Amino acid sequence: MYQFIESICCLEGEAKLLRQHQARVDSTFANFFPQNSPLDLNSTVQNIPSKGKYKCRLLYDAVSFSVEYQPYKTSDISSLQVVHDNHIDYKFKSTNRSPLDSLYEQRSEADDIIIIRNGLVTDSYYANLAFFDGTEWWTPESPLLEGIKRAFLLDKNRIKTKNIYEKDLSSFIKVSLINAMLDLGEVEIPVDRITP
Repeated sequence: MYQFIESICCLEGEAKLLRQHQARVDSTFANFFPQNSPLDLNSTVQNIPSKGKYKCRLLYDAVSFSVEYQPYKTSDISSLQVVHDNHIDYKFKSTNRSPLDSLYEQRSEADDIIIIRNGLVTDSYYANLAFFDGTEWWTPESPLLEGIKRAFLLDKNRIKTKNIYEKDLSSFIKVSLINAMLDLGEVEIPVDRITP
C-alpha cells in the first residue's frame, strides 16, 4: 500500500502549524489504520535545522515513518492552465499522485494547473487556491484536499469559502497558491495568466 505524506514548514528551527498537521494525521489513521495509534508529530518531528526555511517531508503508514528536511525555495509560478477531471479524488495526502501527475502533464506552456471537477474549481497541482475579487479572498468550497494552510486561513477569517465555477474565473483579479509552505499572497498569478 502507498504511504501518506505531511509536508511541514520549518522556519528558524520551529515546525509551523503542527496542530493542524496532527489533526490530518489523526484523520488519516482513523480512516485507514483505526487499530493503530496515530503518529505523534511532537515526538516525530525532531532535530529541525535551526536556521532558514525547510520542508520537513514525513512519509508514514500504519507502522513506519521517515523524516527528511529539504531547504525550501519558493517556485517561480506565473501562469496556470485549466484542466478537467470529473472523477479525480485526492482527499488524503498520499504518495499515490498519478491522477494529479497526468493532469499536470496537460499544462502545455503554463507553470501549473487549475483542476476543474464537474465545472467547479478545486486545486492546483501542489496547492489550494485563493482568489481575490478586489475586496476579499475566496477559496473553493470543495477542494480536492483540505490543506493545512487553507484550514488555518479560514480559522483566522483571512479567506472565505464559496463554490467557484470555471466561468467565474474572469471575475477575479488574481489567484494565490496556498499550502503548508506558501502563505497567502506569497505566490500570486493575475487571472489573465490563466489559460482556459
